[in-house]
Amino acid sequence: MINKDEFEEFLLESFKDGRSIRELRLSEEEANFIKINVPKARFKKIQVPLNQSSKEWYEVDTRRTK
Repeated sequence: MINKDEFEEFLLESFKDGRSIRELRLSEEEANFIKINVPKARFKKIQVPLNQSSKEWYEVDTRRTK
């Protein structure tokens, strides 16, 4: 289970420079957290995991689309 406060801090750090697109290595739980809390975020898997327990690389786009 993820620590919500720590993960929110990680997200703030990841996007603090104003960029809206980042490559992030996320667990399924972390990706779902972003999907729920940033509903307009778009995800694109950019690497297949080597096994089921590993995290996956995603391109996360938080730009607000019209």
